[in-house]
This record gives sequence, structure tokens and C-alpha cells, in this order.
Amino acid sequence: MMKFARVRFSAGLMATALLLAGCSGQAGIKALDRDATADDVLPAFVIVPEPANAETARLLATRNGIQYFAVQSDDLKTACLAVVQGDESTSWQMGCGQNNGSGKILDLQGAGSLSASLWADGSDTGTIEPGWIKLTDNVLVPSGKSK
Repeated sequence: MMKFARVRFSAGLMATALLLAGCSGQAGIKALDRDATADDVLPAFVIVPEPANAETARLLATRNGIQYFAVQSDDLKTACLAVVQGDESTSWQMGCGQNNGSGKILDLQGAGSLSASLWADGSDTGTIEPGWIKLTDNVLVPSGKSK
């Protein structure tokens, strides 16, 4: 009888652990979960601030020669957006924000077409501010500056 109770108790602990593991991850940006490709490598001149990890970079969109990369910290609590225009070391911006798993993560205000906004997956971007357009589920850009 004791052996049966111990097995049932162990099975219950495993089920609880699996449920908690499934709930503990950040919803954030699903694109960061996919395997990296050659397109996902940030240009060498882009400096990724701590605590973000450059190896997590994923290209989210490219439009008119401008690339939009997401990067995150190893603990998934910080997400960053890098906006890179061309191959020049002076034509990029990066900002980071707290990744709560939903909503807007950050607004990046750069010169000219380097402004953008990073959003978590599933965020309600239906009430986008006038003058902004949605490039992907995660990236919004000013409509007048990136046609």
C-alpha cells in the first residue's frame, strides 16, 4: 500500500511541476523562440546593452532597407529592439524595456526612419496611435517615415 501511495504522490508532483513550468515562461515575442538563421545576425557595429544577449537576436522585419531586430535577456525579463539602416555604423538605434509578456515593451525614438515600437505577441494594437502602422505583430513604425 505504501509503494502505491509513493508512486501516486510522485506522479502528482511531476504533473504539478509540468504545469508550473508551462506557466512560468514569458509570453513576450515568439519569434525569439525560433532557431536562428544567417539573417538574424546583428551587424557587428550594433552594441547590445546588458542584460540582453546578442545571440538571441532575431530579424522581425525588413522594410525599405531598414531591418528590425528583437533581442532578449537570458532571463526573458528584458526585450530590446534594434533598428538598423544599411551597413553604416552610424545608422542604427537600440532600446530595451521590461518584457511583461504583454502590451507595449518600448518606444524607440530615433532620427528620421529609425523610430519604432516593440510589442509583445497578442497585444491589442487595434488602437494604434495615428501616424503609426503595423509591420509585424511585434513592430510598429511611423507611417510617414517608412513608406
